[in-house]
Order: sequence, then C-alpha cells, then structure tokens
Amino acid sequence: MKVSQSVKFAALFVALVFLYFLARGMFSGNGDAAAEAERARFIVVADTLEPQEWRAEIVVRGRTASVRKVVVRAETAGAVSETPAREGSPVKQGDVLCQIAVDARRAQRAEARASLNKAKLDHDAAVKLSADGFRSETAVAAAKAALDLAIANLERADIELQKTSIAAPFDGIFDVRAVEAGDFLKVGDPCGTVIQQNPFLVVGAVAEKDVAKISLGDRGIARLATGEEIEGEVSFIAAAADPATRTFGVELTVPNEDGLLRDGVTAEFTVFAQNRLAHLIPRSAFTLNDQGVLGVRTLDPENKASFNPVKPLGETAEGMWVSGLEGAARVIVRGQDFVSAGQMVDAVDDAALDEGGVP
Repeated sequence: MKVSQSVKFAALFVALVFLYFLARGMFSGNGDAAAEAERARFIVVADTLEPQEWRAEIVVRGRTASVRKVVVRAETAGAVSETPAREGSPVKQGDVLCQIAVDARRAQRAEARASLNKAKLDHDAAVKLSADGFRSETAVAAAKAALDLAIANLERADIELQKTSIAAPFDGIFDVRAVEAGDFLKVGDPCGTVIQQNPFLVVGAVAEKDVAKISLGDRGIARLATGEEIEGEVSFIAAAADPATRTFGVELTVPNEDGLLRDGVTAEFTVFAQNRLAHLIPRSAFTLNDQGVLGVRTLDPENKASFNPVKPLGETAEGMWVSGLEGAARVIVRGQDFVSAGQMVDAVDDAALDEGGVP
C-alpha cells in the first residue's frame, strides 16, 4: 500500500514533538534534582565550645615510707659492751647506738703514738746530721719513710678505736636494735636500724595513661589507713615503668615535724595536676574516622565539616575533657556519624533546641 506524502509529514511532525517534550523533561528533571539536593543539605546540631581551665585529679594507692632507712653495721669485730640508745627513741647524728669493747685497741694506739714520737726524733736527728755532713741522703730518706709509716700506723689505730663506737648517721628514730650487750659482732653485722622522720614519703604507682598528667611540684593529699590526712607535693616520678606492672613510681613528700607518721602504713593519695586549657565534650559527640582514631567533627564558618582527632584527659558527669582543639570550636553534637570531611551541611544551634526553638 502506498503511503501518501502528507501522512509521512504528519508522522515525522508527531515524532519530533515527542522527542522535544522527552528531552525537555529529562533536562528539566536533572535541574530540579540538583536544586532539590542543594535545598536539602543534611541538618546537624552543633554547639560552640570554649576552652576551659581543667585540672586532673589522679588517685594513687600506696603506703608511707621514710626518706632514709639505714641498717647501721659494725666496721670492726668485737664484743658489744653496751647499747646506750633505747629502741624506738629519737637519736641525733653521732649518738652512739652500740659500743664495742675497746680491749687492746687503746694500748695499740698508745704504742703507735710512741712509735711516732721516736720516728720524729730519728728523722730530725738525721736531717741535722745530714746538714753537717755526717749522714747521707739515703739515711735521711729512710728516716722520713719510717716517720711516714709511724704516722700511718697512728691514724690506723685512731680509726680502729673510733670504729668501736657505732653511731647514728643522721637524726631520726632508733627503730630496731639488733644486738644486746655481750653479743659478738663481726664486720658487717647489724647493730640496728635508724629511720629519718622528717620529712616523710607517701609512695605509690600510677598507670601509663596517667603518668603524663603529673608533674614535679604538684600538690597532693594523702589519706592514711590510720585516719590521718596529710598534704605534700610530688617530689619524684619514675622515668621508666616497672616491667611487671607497667606502672610508674611516684613519691609525695610530706612534713612530719611531730614525728607521728609511721613507715609502711597503707595510704591513698590524690595528686592535683597543674591547671591547663581543655574542652569539655558531650559523650554523644565523639566519633571515629576511617583509621579508628577518636575525635569530633567540627564546622568552619561556611558550615563545612571536618574531623579533628582529640586526646581524652578526664571525664565528668557532663562529658569528657579533651585536648586537641584550638580556641572556640563548633562541634557537631548530633548527626556527626552521617557526614564526612569536606561535606557542606546545615547547622542548628544546640542551645536553641534546648530552649525549644524551631530550626
């Protein structure tokens, strides 16, 4: 069947009109979608958080300890003739704790003194005769050597005599007496223990996560098992961890002028770290990046989101104190898990929502 020319033109016209409206619909649809996407940016809730002063409080379990605790030992052998210091009594530096019998030591010292006097006379005579030409230089040198030996022997006798008196090395308490009169002491045997009473220490260990928060000079308050409460300052922080517990030793120095503190009492002390600036972040605001790093998402003035890693410092009922943010930070507190770095968002102020405002 032969189609007329007019029918062909009509069919072509209908096809062109169809294609026109189809193309218009497609292009106008893409534009509307883009506009709609622009109008429907993701809405988040943000809060502007200012840095505040923060001070860590680290609680440490420990015990009291003396600054110095020395076992005083014999430096010469002999029988104990007396023990002048009473066990548990205060002593001053130089006080005799244990007296070893002198025996022949005083006679040996007298003999050494006599030998020295004779050596001096022999040396002086040798020098004078040498000046007159009656003695050789060798004889003078021999006399000088004998004199030096006599001096050394007297010094040795003096030291040996002094060692019979075992004395306190510093002011403190004669805590334990290890011998009684009549006991025989060999070199190195203990006479007793002396404890320095003032100042005193409270020693403990802190975990790895807390050691960086403590500094020398930080104030601390210790509560003893006996009910006493004492205040001091941090005087020592270990530079290396205990390999068994992975904790660091810490010492709190406290005054003990009245001497009432005792060595080895269980204690719990709180160290108040120095003030520093930190941000208090609500717990709901924290998130993780693709590498598993803890942080928060913040907004710049154009509402572009970014990820900021933070370091936890401490926590309270209101949230967690962190470092890593600078100045006033606009932190996304709701919806942070649904946006990514670089994304533009619409932000609603958290305070406005709390007051019942409508975004």
